[in-house]
Amino acid sequence: MFLLTLIVGLLVGLGVFSALRNRRIEKAFPAMGDFVDVQGARLHYYEMGTRSDQPSIVLIHGASGNLRDFVVSIMPKLAETHHVIAFDRPGHGWSERVARADISDPAAQAEIIHEAVCSLGIERPVLLGHSWGGGLASAYALAYPNELSGLLVLSGATHAWDGKVAWYHGLVKAPLLGWLFLRTLLVPASLKLTDQGVVGNFAPDIAPDGYAQSMGLELLFRPQNFRHNSEDVRSLQDYLRAQSVEYGKICVPTIVITGNRDKTVWAKLHSYALHEQVAGSELIKLQGVGHMPHHVHGDIVIDALERLVRGEAPQAGTHVLLEAPSS
Repeated sequence: MFLLTLIVGLLVGLGVFSALRNRRIEKAFPAMGDFVDVQGARLHYYEMGTRSDQPSIVLIHGASGNLRDFVVSIMPKLAETHHVIAFDRPGHGWSERVARADISDPAAQAEIIHEAVCSLGIERPVLLGHSWGGGLASAYALAYPNELSGLLVLSGATHAWDGKVAWYHGLVKAPLLGWLFLRTLLVPASLKLTDQGVVGNFAPDIAPDGYAQSMGLELLFRPQNFRHNSEDVRSLQDYLRAQSVEYGKICVPTIVITGNRDKTVWAKLHSYALHEQVAGSELIKLQGVGHMPHHVHGDIVIDALERLVRGEAPQAGTHVLLEAPSS
């Protein structure tokens, strides 16, 4: 009886701690942009720069992220000369989750982003998708080829892979254990694991000082946000297995950028394969670079986006940039 009381007390204490910390997180990282209603949910977006007769640039983040990832990387520089808008994907950051059974399908999220883009009066933008967002951006190009000026897939997850996702993504869906994990253990665990995750995601590159804090990574560890992220990650392989056979139909000017030492989304399986499937596409291999090129080599990403905005044809073929580190 004593042991049971101790366990219950511990769980209650962890639950209170987690709830208070989540409240602090939301105060520290409030919504920084505006909202647009799409399919019964509010989608959060942030825009910089001035609209002009040039195409706008739309930025889509990956798993575990939010739009702040671009605000602290390439967005300010782009906004000096372009209109740029970043979205929180449905159920991430400050965007609400759209209530539909297929919401974890990149194609479904592409449809939602497309509706938001149209509602905001943006015509034929250049679209960038990073990591999980690369699958979304590719789905967008398949569904709306005449409504894009260009596509940039950055370290994109575009194809199914062998292997399992992290154990906690499976735990989250368990009826009782998942509920308890999200509301008692997740936040304390995040205090230890956040820095490890950032280091691993950037490796072999070094993350900018204070990266997790500046991009509001803690928003991920709110129960609903984490659950939505896990749903997206768990389902991605099956959706990409069907979607990837269609990539040969992409006819939008396409540039693919990847680091050849990306251990989060393997370049050969995803980026190299996408380049082979999309006729006339340009593949930029960044030697010695990991999963976050927009932070460590933002100038290369910005140059590619600006070429698409200007309507320049991609430089078809493979282009290797940067020196491989000496061994």
